[in-house]
Amino acid sequence: MEARLKTHMTDFTILPSRLRSERLRASRTLASCTLAVISVLAGCSSRAAVMGDKSKAPATVLPTNAQAIVVAPAKPTETEAIKLATARDAAANEDYETALRVFRELLEDNPTLADAFTGMGAVLEQKGELTLAEPAYARAVALDAGDFTAVSSHGRVLEALGRIKDAVFAYQRALMIRPRDMDSNLAMSRLMSVTGQSDSAVVFAQRAVKTDPQSGPAHLQLARSLAKAGRGADAIREYESACELIEPPAEVMLALVNAYALERRYQEASNAADALTRTAPSAAAFERLGWANFRLNEFEKSDAAYRKAIELDSKYWPALNGVGVNALNAWIKAGKPADDPLRDEARTMLQRSMKANPDQPKVALLLMKYQL
Repeated sequence: MEARLKTHMTDFTILPSRLRSERLRASRTLASCTLAVISVLAGCSSRAAVMGDKSKAPATVLPTNAQAIVVAPAKPTETEAIKLATARDAAANEDYETALRVFRELLEDNPTLADAFTGMGAVLEQKGELTLAEPAYARAVALDAGDFTAVSSHGRVLEALGRIKDAVFAYQRALMIRPRDMDSNLAMSRLMSVTGQSDSAVVFAQRAVKTDPQSGPAHLQLARSLAKAGRGADAIREYESACELIEPPAEVMLALVNAYALERRYQEASNAADALTRTAPSAAAFERLGWANFRLNEFEKSDAAYRKAIELDSKYWPALNGVGVNALNAWIKAGKPADDPLRDEARTMLQRSMKANPDQPKVALLLMKYQL
């Protein structure tokens, strides 16, 4: 065994040119493997775009020890820099086929050119071919782990593909390079929320807000994280800040209404819901308005809002419940007369709600309790 080891050491010591040749061959193999994997995933039409005429050759199988081969990142030469600029210009003009062809040519000549893999990943991502962009970005990161663009782009694609654990790892690496990058901190906040780590989600969102206090999306993500962490009052402040900085989408206003409701700030919930019904009318918006007015004991306004929600969506069961409960309360207040139409309406609405969503034990209990 010692003799074998000594022989191998002698080979590497005496023949440095052979070692360089082997390393170059390994680099070319890895580059070819990555391109082959991207091509196979793309299918026949996209394969030609990435590989050119040489794509007709059998795909190379990625060696099992590929991760063990470490190659120092190559800096582009002046000629390579010009070609990289050409490819990027083509991509900017949406000439994706030309961009991919130029990137391929660069990698055939220099398989350690990380920028070419990053550029290829960006083009494929722009085309919406995320399953192809991912291995391109992964190879760029393997070649140059300090390239923030490659690392963060890899995280973005992994998140979009639903590979949450891998995306978290990628964004952690990105933040090691640029700890204050807002997009990476926001991404980590989203991912922490998805994995149930609410407190960590808040921390990353706070970092994003600290980086850019005028960023509406940052305040919005912090609001969502705080709400999920059960910090309703803090969430409301951040929702309000976000609404001052950006034109809030309907789901954000609904979230603000719900945040007000959790804090029992019913008048503010009613005001926000009323504004939403005028800017973005929907069954959900009118239902929230009906609910807030119910809490304020404004039963006529509540009933009107619930009925408007049903006009927009006849199967929107929260609004059906609202009309049914209002009718039930009015019937009870009137002394529960057997022939009162309010009783019939309560039964009809609650039964319609159960038909739309059978998983409502509280509604089923009301129907049985009052023999509706």
